[in-house]
Amino acid sequence: AHVPSKDCIGWPHRCVCRPSHGESVDVSQKLERPLPSCSQAGWGARWEVPQIPEIVASSGGISVQSSDISEIAQCVSRNSFPAPNITWHKNGEQLQAEEKTVKITATRTRESSGLYTVSSTLFAHVTREDRHSLYHCTVHYHLQGQQRALESPRVNITVFYPAEHVKLQVVSSSNPVKEGDDVQLVCEADGNPAPVFSFYKRELEGNWQDLSSLADTNSGVLDLHDVNKNSSGFYRCRTLDLDDLRELEEDVELFVNWKPRIVAVSSPLFVRQDEMVTLTCKAIAYPPPSVHWSINGTTHEYVENRRVASNLTVRVSHELLRAGAMCRVSNELGVIEEHIQLLDQKTPESKGVIIVAIIVCILVVAVLGSVIYFLHKKGKIPCGRAGKQDM
Repeated sequence: AHVPSKDCIGWPHRCVCRPSHGESVDVSQKLERPLPSCSQAGWGARWEVPQIPEIVASSGGISVQSSDISEIAQCVSRNSFPAPNITWHKNGEQLQAEEKTVKITATRTRESSGLYTVSSTLFAHVTREDRHSLYHCTVHYHLQGQQRALESPRVNITVFYPAEHVKLQVVSSSNPVKEGDDVQLVCEADGNPAPVFSFYKRELEGNWQDLSSLADTNSGVLDLHDVNKNSSGFYRCRTLDLDDLRELEEDVELFVNWKPRIVAVSSPLFVRQDEMVTLTCKAIAYPPPSVHWSINGTTHEYVENRRVASNLTVRVSHELLRAGAMCRVSNELGVIEEHIQLLDQKTPESKGVIIVAIIVCILVVAVLGSVIYFLHKKGKIPCGRAGKQDM
């Protein structure tokens, strides 16, 4: 027969005893008549320690815009005597029932073993800050005249809330971004679930070109492959919350770095010896390039956006006419040079002088011929035939 120890559980008319080894024995069946407690039958009464409470968080997400108090979690503790109490806690602080804000329900079930199973459900309104909140339940019971407690694990719930901020950033494997790189524009919003994303690029006229067909509108990523200087500009991400139709947008400017290109030079340039002339070299690049000349002179630079124009004022020398000038444009990505040729204007000028001299000579001969003819008519010049007769 089982020898009962002092580990007995009693209540009126029944006594269930737990021996040191083996299964529980209902010793009330061995009594001749029901007794108010086991202790009157010689069996020691015992408080049964409850099991560690089990907690299950709500499986569905909870919206902060819901007007109803939503279920947060359920807590269950088994096999205790007498029945314990359950309290709820958020971030370590105990929650109290409050009208329209916090609601707590509890049930108590006596099992066939005589032990109790207690359960409790927490209902509450949530805010977006509760996405980081941790909830747990605590079972309170008495043991040997002392108050004891067992805590459940901490659980987190899924909270749905609209986005309040949106961030758009450029992601590239190289920094800075240069021509030929692959670039991602990543748009992030602080809402849950994530909103629908759309992308745009600002055109020269100020209009916005829709690029959403090139993007993943669910993850908020726009891929730009093999970018060039024309890829530079302002991009916009716009979010749409499908619950309240709220829209947010954010812009970012993409800078694509590229090597210099010389777009215009003042070559060839016709000059005269010792005169002051201005040589011009225009280039485009990003970052804005610097311009250097192969000869000394007075320089003036004009920079506008990604364009630079450099003017060099210099006196024309024999050496300058012979060698010309070199314009050198450079930035962090490369260097390009362009030669400016200077041509002496003396050759076309001397041809003009010869032509003028020939015209003057023709005019002189014509005038001289006219004078001789006039004198001949007046008889001032003897006839050639009479002269011959005199001879």
